[in-house]
Amino acid sequence: MSEDMPLEFAPIDEPYRVFPMEDVARMPAAVVLERSFVVAALERSAPGHDSAAGFLERMVLAGTTLFFNDVLELQLQDAAFDLALREVRLTGTRSEASVSELARAMLARWQALIALTDAVYVELTPLLEDVMYYRERFGLPALDSVQAAMVMASGADGIVTVDQSFGEVDPSLLPIFTPQQFVRGTRARRRSSGWTSP
Repeated sequence: MSEDMPLEFAPIDEPYRVFPMEDVARMPAAVVLERSFVVAALERSAPGHDSAAGFLERMVLAGTTLFFNDVLELQLQDAAFDLALREVRLTGTRSEASVSELARAMLARWQALIALTDAVYVELTPLLEDVMYYRERFGLPALDSVQAAMVMASGADGIVTVDQSFGEVDPSLLPIFTPQQFVRGTRARRRSSGWTSP
């Protein structure tokens, strides 16, 4: 996108409102953070790490508002312990302390991120009716529906994710910022779900 072109007037080569992070020139004013993006940005071994980490850095420099909620916090705890356990198994050490230390290190990186950026916590209760809509209409699991519903509720420009399942949602409701390697699959989801490119 050009520097002076608002998101809603994205060029026609951005079909289905799926934006490759690497190609975004005008940074969004606000986004909803999704678990897979945060893990990718914070963990070198995660798919899409370089793109997610680079986009996160650019958003921080641009002053992009980052919306998050309790669901994300809980998902990150699970992800941190899963990744830590996997790393401990790969190295052959079986220390519970090692798992805990590694998990806490990732969670500390997350806490540092929200402390140093324009991160805004969003309460879940007002979103519950919208979550039901995304669950029924697009078949998203409840936890993903929370993140999708937050985009409209917060007035964010879209969601940052490496999870292609968000492609099931109507493009007019959920612009997606994702690494280039996931763009084709996400657009294919939108196409197969019957959505047209706005």
